Amino acid sequence: MPVEADPREALERCLGAPCANPEASPSSSASVSAPQMKGEYGSFGAVTLEKSKLDLSQKTTRSSPQIATGGGGGDIGKKNFHGGGDGGDDGGDDDDYMGDFEDGDEGDDDGLFRRRIVIQELFDRKFVDAVLEEWFKTMADLPPGLRQAYELGLVSSAQIVRFLTVHARPTFARALSRALPAWLSRAFNGRMVADPAFLHKFIFEQLSTITCSVWWELKNRKERIKKEYDLALINVLTATICNGIIVWSLAPCRPFGNTFRFDFQNTLYKLPNNIFEKSYPLREFDLQKRSLSFVVNGVRLFLVGLLTGGVQGVLSKISSKQKNERLSVTIPSMLTNTLGYGAFLGLHANLRYQLISGIDRAVINYFDVMGVAMFITMASRMLNVQVGETSKMALLGVGPDPLVQSDNLLKAYNRPSDTEMEARSDSKWFISKDAIVSSLGLFGAKQASEDSKAAPPPKARRKRIVTKKVSTASS
Repeated sequence: MPVEADPREALERCLGAPCANPEASPSSSASVSAPQMKGEYGSFGAVTLEKSKLDLSQKTTRSSPQIATGGGGGDIGKKNFHGGGDGGDDGGDDDDYMGDFEDGDEGDDDGLFRRRIVIQELFDRKFVDAVLEEWFKTMADLPPGLRQAYELGLVSSAQIVRFLTVHARPTFARALSRALPAWLSRAFNGRMVADPAFLHKFIFEQLSTITCSVWWELKNRKERIKKEYDLALINVLTATICNGIIVWSLAPCRPFGNTFRFDFQNTLYKLPNNIFEKSYPLREFDLQKRSLSFVVNGVRLFLVGLLTGGVQGVLSKISSKQKNERLSVTIPSMLTNTLGYGAFLGLHANLRYQLISGIDRAVINYFDVMGVAMFITMASRMLNVQVGETSKMALLGVGPDPLVQSDNLLKAYNRPSDTEMEARSDSKWFISKDAIVSSLGLFGAKQASEDSKAAPPPKARRKRIVTKKVSTASS
């Protein structure tokens, strides 16, 4: 290939070359204006750039709207079908989810009883950090036990949300947590993390127990309630304390940062609070642990029942000795009251509240509407309290005293004498007996004198029967 000596000549030939597409449409040349160079020698001569004239003509298009006059459901009530769709294909613009429902569903969400979609808890640290960042908190803002669980990866994002919901805002739960001692506050926080509605359930149980106990006392003591208010108060306080201990002991808990000195304490610490409690990392609950938990809780509650029953028995005996009359409600003996409360808490109440914990977990995991789940939970707890109070009184043998409470039996035991019965019968006469007897004297009837009235009737003579003994001589 020959090499040109002067590059300026090559540049001039390039500038003077014709257009590659001379038959271009005038519309394209008008829309695109390119500068042109004039001059024979661009490097030495003057080069003039000329711009083509500006085309100010506007291209207009006329469009007429298309009216859909088909029977596509545009009726507005007066047989006017203009404005509806054409009833046919709309070019694939239908929403994709319109065809996902079965016949008759029409996208309904099953109302209040729709089923809940359970989402697994996330223990990944990046999710926990995201929750802390959203609440503008750091790891240093967490308590020591929860901070240790955070570092070990034992706390989930949902648990952090529950904890921050309680402690990040000025609520009653936060004030109560700060007012309690350290060990009790740690246990309270663990129960609130496991069940955010624990405080509401605890308060509802206490109110239900107080209501049922007061109603029983008013029903059986009646007008004696003012004189025996101290005995009624002892019974109500004992029932309330026992109920609080049961609800606290069997509530699900997520304890953090608890360490013990002895091995058996650590073994008991790893047991669930109830047989239906949910497992989580480093605290997996199998059938053996759940069964052992039921036995351990039964023993604990039995000891609590012995203590509370003994204290109530002593207080009831002291208060009853100060009464001068018969009590309207029977009081069991010390031994019966102590053993009865122990058996009631260790067996009867333990079994009932274990089942209540299972019902709570089932309804919370099944129903998506929280109001429905809470209504079923509260209704079951109210019925449970009523059954518990009735069973406790039957087990202890406590009931109204029939000699005091029954009006019919009081009338039978306090029967009036014969003289009072005659006076009552005499008072029912419209005309007195004396007036009737005196009027009979006008017709010749013999009247008895006052002495004969006052004199007692003569005693009837007793016939004397003499029995003769006949002895026969032997021949």
